Amino acid sequence: MYWQNLDHKKIGIWGTGKEGQAARRALAKHCPNAHLIDIEENNTPDILTCDVLIKSPGVSLYRPEIQEAIQHGVTITSGTNLFFTNKSPQTQVIAITGTKGKSTTTALLAHTLKHLNQSVVLGGNIGVPLLDLVDTKTDYVVAELSSYQCADLTGRPDIGILVNLYPEHLQWHGSHQRYYEDKLHMIRQAYRIILNATNPETAVHTDDLEARYFNASDGIHIQDNLFYNGGTPLFPIATLPLPGLHNAENACAVLTAVQMLGLRLTDCAEAFKTFHALPHRLQTIGIKNGITYVDDSISTTPETAIAALKAIDNGQPITLIAGGLDRGQDYGNLAAFLGDHADRMRLVTLPDTGSRLADMTQPQGVETSITSDMPTAVSIAQHMTPHGGTILLSPAAPSYNMYQNFEERGNDFKHWAGL
Repeated sequence: MYWQNLDHKKIGIWGTGKEGQAARRALAKHCPNAHLIDIEENNTPDILTCDVLIKSPGVSLYRPEIQEAIQHGVTITSGTNLFFTNKSPQTQVIAITGTKGKSTTTALLAHTLKHLNQSVVLGGNIGVPLLDLVDTKTDYVVAELSSYQCADLTGRPDIGILVNLYPEHLQWHGSHQRYYEDKLHMIRQAYRIILNATNPETAVHTDDLEARYFNASDGIHIQDNLFYNGGTPLFPIATLPLPGLHNAENACAVLTAVQMLGLRLTDCAEAFKTFHALPHRLQTIGIKNGITYVDDSISTTPETAIAALKAIDNGQPITLIAGGLDRGQDYGNLAAFLGDHADRMRLVTLPDTGSRLADMTQPQGVETSITSDMPTAVSIAQHMTPHGGTILLSPAAPSYNMYQNFEERGNDFKHWAGL
């Protein structure tokens, strides 16, 4: 909806976090005659009195209150959609989503484009809400979009990137299949798309779209520890100072976007060298008493925990701290991976999913301890981990059963580690 269509309307804003606050700021500036009301859990019937509801991403599109409002003719929109409608037409939007790695990929692309002397700002699910950027004059907005923001997207990204897709966020979407469809919705909206050739779940009907694939032999991929463009070597993957093959593979998505924009791929090497890991994403937070501590609190799936273990595995002992909110995760592959490396991998678990994971690893000979809180988990991990080893927080589950968010969980880990 354009600003002029919102002025003089009664507008409900559901959400008081960053997105809701950004909506209030934008409406105060562009729609001074609009009547704004706050929607909270105790006054949801007030939605039906509104002309328009601006819904924050955390409010599920599939809540009965939303569906009832739609039936009553209330227009449901979001800060993301208002940004796309009202931004400068000269600003291109590169939207990035995926189950894991989207924040790092988004930040790396913005960093790289700036190094290539492009006018670019970073926003969306990472950092600044998109509505706070609606009046910004820039060539590119590189935006991370969560599945919540993708689900009802009406805007059309100039380039849409899907880095990977695994089961996640069942409670918001209602099913894993709907989660997949909501992620893919953003890709179907985009004018040009970039997909991961090695993750078949990212497949989408592309007959009407310009599509490129990364991690494909005829595109940007990794071979012999080098980034390749088809059959042409570019530069070593070690140029990127991030651990793990998964980070290098996601960097292939960045290089593919650079290629799609017609910029020089070889110029990206210098940009990669100066990029730093984001907090709580395989972040080495320190070494104490001969033990290395790695914070990967962002990990909410078994797949990301496995990727983290592979990324830091140098043949020395690793103690994994895992466990969190139970969303029905399948821990079979993670338990099998730990069992295959039982000679040097240990497990300390947290509620709620930790005991379930422990039940799967103990029969495989993995030294395992079940705990009830972070200070106990860190203390036990310190006793289990020999000199030269690593304690890795990669929970393979969301944090909301014990913490407000993954950042708070990672900070608590760092606190009890004494770093």
